[in-house]
This record gives sequence, structure tokens and C-alpha cells, in this order.
Amino acid sequence: MNFTRRKFLLAGFAIGAAIVAAYKWRWGDPSDAVVAILKRRVGYLKVEPGTFHDFAARYLEQRSEHQKRLLRRLSLLGPALRLVSPYRWLGPAHSLRLLEDSVVSLYLLSTDFFQHGADEQRAVTYVSFYDPYSIACGNPFARQP
Repeated sequence: MNFTRRKFLLAGFAIGAAIVAAYKWRWGDPSDAVVAILKRRVGYLKVEPGTFHDFAARYLEQRSEHQKRLLRRLSLLGPALRLVSPYRWLGPAHSLRLLEDSVVSLYLLSTDFFQHGADEQRAVTYVSFYDPYSIACGNPFARQP
């Protein structure tokens, strides 16, 4: 068997990629997946830098271990999730689709997007994490003058 330099480099690259993938699969940062989902779905909005990371930290505080584990596994695909998603091919009750909807809707409710008439041209400001149980009588759809 001929073991050329090309085969050696290819094997080294494959082993390195497998190690990185195994690390991300087990100990990846779940906030990477949340940020990737937000950048793909609402990245066209004008948001302040660091807003997605602040929201991701608060979002993960409120999630169950099952959802954190799913997000940790999705962090492996973080760069790819910024460009494409299997969202349109998944059924309406698929866990990945529900997770993505939850991230996007909670982010938009946590900003002043709806208070200003859902204007996509206006800069969006992250107010605080939206939790209907901690707000006494907050209406996220009430418009401010």
C-alpha cells in the first residue's frame, strides 16, 4: 500500500475534523446555535452589536436540559445554520422547527420591534428578555406614541 503525502494530509485533516466535531457535539456552546438562527432569520434587521449574544445567554437560562442539549449539538452546524436550514422541509411539529420558532419569536418579543409597528427600516433595540410571568401587565403589541 502506497502512503503518499496527499493521503497523509487527507487523513490528518479527517482526524482533525472528527476531533473538532466530537468536541462540539459534546461540549459545544449552545449560544452559537441561537446566534446563528437569529442571524439567518432576523439578520436583515438593524440591531445593536452584541444583542444576539445577550439574548442567547438569557434564552439558555430559561430552557430545559433537553433543549440545551439540542442546541449544543446544533452548535456544530453553527456556521452552516447562518446560511441554510432544513426548516421548510420539516413538519410543523418537528422539534428543530419548534425550537427555531421559539428563538425567533422570543427575540422579537424581547425587543421594541412590535411597539414601533414592526417597522423593518427602524433600528431594533433589545429591551429585556420577554417573560410573560414576570411582567405584570405588559402588552408587547401595544404601540408607543
